Amino acid sequence: NISIEAESYFPGQNQIPIQVDVTNIHAVISSPTVVGKITGVGAQPYNILYRLSKDAAASIKIYDADASGIVPITVGDKIRTIVDNKPRVGEGMPNGTLTNGDFWDGRNEGGALMPSGLYIVQIDAATNDLWGHDDAYTYSFQLGLDPLQITDVGTRALGSSSTDVATISYLLTESATMYVDIYPPGTTFTSVNTSPPTGASKTRLRRIVEQQEGRKVASTYWDGRDESGNAVCDGDYVYALHGELASAAGAGGSIKTSRTMVGTIPVARGLILAFISPSSTVMGSSPSVAGLDPFYFKYTPTRDTYVDFKIYEMGETTPIRTLVTNEVRFSNFVNRELWDGKDDHGDYVPSGTYMAELTARDPYQCSDYDETRATILFPVNMFRIVDVKSTALLGGASDMATISFEMSQTMFVELKVYPPSVIIDPSIWPQPTPDVPPVYSVSGLRPGRFRITEPWDGRDEDGLLVADGRYPFTLVAHTTDTVSAMYATDKAYGYVDVSRGQIIFTGFEVIPSIPPMVNSSDTIKLPPYEIDYAVTRQSSVSVRIMTLDLPPRTVANVVAGGIRDGDMLYRDFWDGKDDYGNFVPGGAYNVRIVAQDIASQLSSFATVQQTIDVYPLRIYDVAITPLTLENPAVIAYQLSEPMKVVTQIFKPGTSFDSEGRPYPPASVSLVKRIVGIRPSRTGVSEYWDGTDLTLSKVPDGNYVFKVYGSTMSEAISMVDGTIDTTLCPANSCLADDVITANLPVTKSGIWDLCGDFSHDTFFAPNPYTGTAGFFRIPVLLNGTVSMKMYNLAGDLVFKHDFGAKGQGDDIKYSWPRVNNYGRTVASGVYMAVIRFEATDGSTDICQVVKKILIP
Repeated sequence: NISIEAESYFPGQNQIPIQVDVTNIHAVISSPTVVGKITGVGAQPYNILYRLSKDAAASIKIYDADASGIVPITVGDKIRTIVDNKPRVGEGMPNGTLTNGDFWDGRNEGGALMPSGLYIVQIDAATNDLWGHDDAYTYSFQLGLDPLQITDVGTRALGSSSTDVATISYLLTESATMYVDIYPPGTTFTSVNTSPPTGASKTRLRRIVEQQEGRKVASTYWDGRDESGNAVCDGDYVYALHGELASAAGAGGSIKTSRTMVGTIPVARGLILAFISPSSTVMGSSPSVAGLDPFYFKYTPTRDTYVDFKIYEMGETTPIRTLVTNEVRFSNFVNRELWDGKDDHGDYVPSGTYMAELTARDPYQCSDYDETRATILFPVNMFRIVDVKSTALLGGASDMATISFEMSQTMFVELKVYPPSVIIDPSIWPQPTPDVPPVYSVSGLRPGRFRITEPWDGRDEDGLLVADGRYPFTLVAHTTDTVSAMYATDKAYGYVDVSRGQIIFTGFEVIPSIPPMVNSSDTIKLPPYEIDYAVTRQSSVSVRIMTLDLPPRTVANVVAGGIRDGDMLYRDFWDGKDDYGNFVPGGAYNVRIVAQDIASQLSSFATVQQTIDVYPLRIYDVAITPLTLENPAVIAYQLSEPMKVVTQIFKPGTSFDSEGRPYPPASVSLVKRIVGIRPSRTGVSEYWDGTDLTLSKVPDGNYVFKVYGSTMSEAISMVDGTIDTTLCPANSCLADDVITANLPVTKSGIWDLCGDFSHDTFFAPNPYTGTAGFFRIPVLLNGTVSMKMYNLAGDLVFKHDFGAKGQGDDIKYSWPRVNNYGRTVASGVYMAVIRFEATDGSTDICQVVKKILIP
């Protein structure tokens, strides 16, 4: 309908509007659904896209183009009405973009899927507006339909595994019943544009029928067998793939694929065996040897199989050993057959080259190729001697030489050691040159696969130690068969070095007895003396105590020709007495040890010696307690041996000459004497109550006391402590120590001088690190101060005399961690003995011990 209005172009004239209004259908597109990624095909539903110039009622109808063949198409050709006079939106003109879309699923009004063919789509539109009814021109186009198609066909070959299957994968546009036909290799068809194909040149082997789902990947599996279940041979087989689905609109009530998909699918099982990997036992490291039992044969079947395994001698057709007969072996698994090197009678086979034959029968292969045979050659040499080594006989390290080796089998061994002059020539094995008897030999059955060590103590057949030298040896081994013994193929020989040299003392030390102290921190050395030593080999040993005279004189024989084994620590003791049972005089002595070979073709000596200071009779650990109003005076000490001891107290100011006589004489100066038998190695205390021989109280003062003693009790008078010069000329029987010191008597007052001295004396820093340590020593009265430092062994390390000091003149002294020779001392614990002696008339003596740790 066209409405025209007109308007004058001249001013003032009437205006007539003109309007053109047309309903139109345009920009029609029909696109099928795409199925498949590799070779996508069009399938239903079809998307029908169209545009309307304005809002209108649309109708879409599907006609069968091949129904009557009459043009124009009649209503009787219609198979489906998609849209029946339904409102649709217009796009606007001229540049609108709004598109209407409707779908056809390829089915007729009854819901039956239509067969493949050409179809016509007709689109009509109509609307009413202000000017009346408006019809669009009818728009029609052709549409091709092929509802059941196959796409994305792929194959995977049937491989070597027993569980492998051949696979044909594909996509269907609709769910359908699929037919997979398998034909022999080389099959051709007269036509594949039918379903199924026609004119196959060879007879079909197998048909597989399956219902498959549309629009998803479908897979058909073939196990490589024909209709009778027999395995087919390897080859490129031909498959034919087609299908059909039920539809009332199709011919005969079904719709079939328009063409058959044809291709090849390989069957490639291959041989069941690829190769055999042989290996033998390996022994030794210098060098390693192989060809030893057990022998291992590894192989991996590609499929489960039945196996025969046999061992042949090279060039023979009859097996010497059948290891496996018709046994199952599994696929994808390393199977291992083991051979112990013996034949079917249980005897070891001789050395040589042998062949292993493996026969495998394949139940998954066709009868033409169901048996596979693999062979391998390998060497056999089972009687070997490896890792022959020897260790020397050394005087300072071992008293045994060794010859070690390892054998591949248990064999009888003959080991012979020859003199150093013998030459071993392998060309005339095992005869030595010259042919002389061995120095040492050993024989017997020895186990195989075990490290054998044959020891040799360096003695000949007569049991005498052989001289130092390089001794050659031969080692022969053979089986114990009495009929045909087999010998080891190795010519094992070598050398054993005997190099004892001189006897060596690997250890030697003389250790004195160190008694515990009760009253002081002094360290003294007393009998018995422990003599520790060790020799490198068995020897005759003598231990002597000798003077330092020239020539030296033996005073005591501790050990005379004792037999001592090598590499053992021995301890002998000397009690400080001579061979007559008397204590030796105090002084320096040599401890000498002589060792000599025994039962030997050689004669060697070794001597060690150490000088020691020996003072067997000692009075030590002396301490005094001053006499005060509250406490008596105490003189404390210890004795090294039980003695008769005399303690004499003299008046203040008494002195003694070089022979120990007092001045003034004892008749004038002696105040008190104490005489008695005292025990050894325990604290002894002599008490004085401050009275003289008349039991009168003595005045305050610094009294002098003297202590001496002897183990010869009859040489000292029990009454007055005098010494019998006939029994003890020149005081020779007295103890090495004669103690003289001061004993304060302070009854007029009490002052803890020594306590304050001990409390206020210190060393810092402690533990001592660096070299800036110092002593702090208080001077509480006028007097003299001295210091001595000892190590734990009792050796004097450092000393310093501070001299006379006045009261209050305290001492701060730096010690840079050095000894008397200016050398830095080692780490350890040190004892500093600090002594104070008063000089103001009271003659007080204070002594304190401070321990210093140097880490």
